[in-house]
Amino acid sequence: MPTTINYALLESVLTAFEAAKKLLTTAQVSLSPEILFIEIRETAATLDCFVYDSSCQK
Repeated sequence: MPTTINYALLESVLTAFEAAKKLLTTAQVSLSPEILFIEIRETAATLDCFVYDSSCQK
């Protein structure tokens, strides 16, 4: 069964995510350096590397 893609909806969701990321970046810059933020994608990639690649050096 073919799936139709609503490109207008995808575009609006992408725009919303970009706006949210911009606001988050602005908030991170304005906060003190002692407050650490965790980048979930980076953490997941690092963990995957250690789990699936025993020679991982990161």
